[in-house]
Amino acid sequence: MVYLYTIIKSNSYDEVGVNKMDFRKFRLIYGGIALSLIVSGCTYAEKEKAAEGAVGNLVAASETTAAPSTFAAAIREYILKDSSNTVLSPEKIGSLDDRILKLARNEIFARHGYVFKQKDLQNYFAAKPWYHADSAYKEHLSPTEKQNVALLRDYEAKYADYKLEPSHTDDVHLRGYTGDSGFKQKKMNVDLNGDGREEEIQLIPPVTELGAFNLKVNNITMEVGSELLPYLDIDDPYFEIALQMDSQMDFLRSTSFYAYDGETLKQIGELPDFSAHSSMYDGHGRVVSAKESNNFQTWFRDSVFRLDAEHSLHEEQQDFYPMEPPTPLTIKKEIAVQFHKDGTDEAFSLEPGDNVKFLGDDKLGHIKLQTSNGKEVWYTIGDEYVDYSSFFDGLILYD
Repeated sequence: MVYLYTIIKSNSYDEVGVNKMDFRKFRLIYGGIALSLIVSGCTYAEKEKAAEGAVGNLVAASETTAAPSTFAAAIREYILKDSSNTVLSPEKIGSLDDRILKLARNEIFARHGYVFKQKDLQNYFAAKPWYHADSAYKEHLSPTEKQNVALLRDYEAKYADYKLEPSHTDDVHLRGYTGDSGFKQKKMNVDLNGDGREEEIQLIPPVTELGAFNLKVNNITMEVGSELLPYLDIDDPYFEIALQMDSQMDFLRSTSFYAYDGETLKQIGELPDFSAHSSMYDGHGRVVSAKESNNFQTWFRDSVFRLDAEHSLHEEQQDFYPMEPPTPLTIKKEIAVQFHKDGTDEAFSLEPGDNVKFLGDDKLGHIKLQTSNGKEVWYTIGDEYVDYSSFFDGLILYD
């Protein structure tokens, strides 16, 4: 599958006449390998407070040699600069994510001074130098604007039917797409860096079965490869690109993100699993991705990545990674546990036949369990490999 998307921050962004929608993608199947190309938006974590209403965008592609970062800290003025006087087409909006579509639709009304009731939309449009609130405006639109609003609403509805949802009842971090993504475009004309000029974007499939995919932005072409393995903010001018690889093997799924500054196209992050969906990022540079862990049982932690001032994604260390839902286990061999993972209290034993729940870990070898009487305790695993199925019955072992 190949997908081309665009993503930005929003809590709802559906002020004028449409229901809340979800972010989606288009597919192109080749040789059993699924790739997705998406356009979306994010912000730098350092600028969240200073640019609280502004919106940026995200795009993903593959690895390339890039010049030093020239990404600016300005704010994008328009989602779709000419939507008030030019009829939109699927090639211009068909791979924008649902949040950007909602902002683009409301942008048409904002040009007339529509007074928004939702705080997030108030903040977003108040940051635009061209926006002037007009309480006398009564939602009158030109024929071109009406046609564009209808098209944007239609694509929001298409996204609503294409979802990223938990695919396993015993681990909600494992997610899969449901619905038909056939409406997604294989080519797009999108202003990626906010300079008012549209870029021509295309994901080109390989000529042979063992060949590589190529991502093309204007005259820049980079090989992204069919073996790609293991987004973002709204406060800057950029729409990033997400190249998503699907696989029947969960641990081979990945999402790579790319950004274009007008001259160079660079990879800004390579994340495991599916991250190119508005439910996986907050629009302020924070992106969630599921990463496999098998040091105790096979499960997927939600790992958090954040866009930095250099416009790159880096994983943040978390104090605790929860298992959702907790895995019910039965003790098979006596184990020693403590109430504090730092070992400051005396250890005690859980006996064969005791029922516990695996609540998660800290990725440092400390496993949190909940006993049958509701107490939370810590179990420390060793550095060497141990078959924990001999100590616990009920472990999830996908592989």
